[in-house]
Amino acid sequence: QRLCLRGSCAFFRERTRHRAPSTPAMVAKLTKVSAKDGKATLGVKAPKALKKTQAGQHHLNSGFCIGTSLAGKACCEPAAVKGVPYCKKHMKEGDSSLKVCKHPLAGNILVAARDLPKGYRIPLWGKLTKKKDMTSKSMEWAFDITGGWFLDPTKCPGSLIQFCPCPGPHEIAVLSVTPVNAARGTQYGSWPFVVNQKLKKNFQVTLQYGSNGKESDTFFEERGIKRLDIGTKANPAVRRKDAPKLR
Repeated sequence: QRLCLRGSCAFFRERTRHRAPSTPAMVAKLTKVSAKDGKATLGVKAPKALKKTQAGQHHLNSGFCIGTSLAGKACCEPAAVKGVPYCKKHMKEGDSSLKVCKHPLAGNILVAARDLPKGYRIPLWGKLTKKKDMTSKSMEWAFDITGGWFLDPTKCPGSLIQFCPCPGPHEIAVLSVTPVNAARGTQYGSWPFVVNQKLKKNFQVTLQYGSNGKESDTFFEERGIKRLDIGTKANPAVRRKDAPKLR
């Protein structure tokens, strides 16, 4: 399972606006909330007693939205479609604890809208698409879930991981892929990533382009671009422990 960063370079491409999904969301078939299974029923808000993760989110398999507010409060709405752990609002707008900002070189980037705890989950989600139906542009942020199927987030504006910048040579990725299998619905699917350390407000949510720094170097070299540190004063990036101090 891997991110397929193959088309034009995401790092220097300007992402100027979000686009609405091309198809209407499929209504999820969810089971009734009960003390026994903790699952959701369409239109029923989550009970306050429902157990949450240490990061303050609903569990991925709860049937409820895992988005949170700027105050860190878990969303009480049920997931809107099978295969995506977000409600209708957060599918459209993205998790309220994250925001897309402008970068002087990278166009739109993903940053923390509040202090995020270690273990906070952010899924890459999108349309389930066969490889033969993928465009070269879509392959830039597609996620290979094997069997000839890909998750295509490019037409889903609330799938915010597609705006994650790649950390530079002196920086680190704060998102890690989880070993959990992809969640699949009929039209949509998702794969969760996790924040691997405490992340302060306005820091960039960085994601390695490839499995490690060497593969990231190769990614940029193949496109004739020098890999650079991307941290700015307004939106810093977490730096390596052995990185030189910033002037």
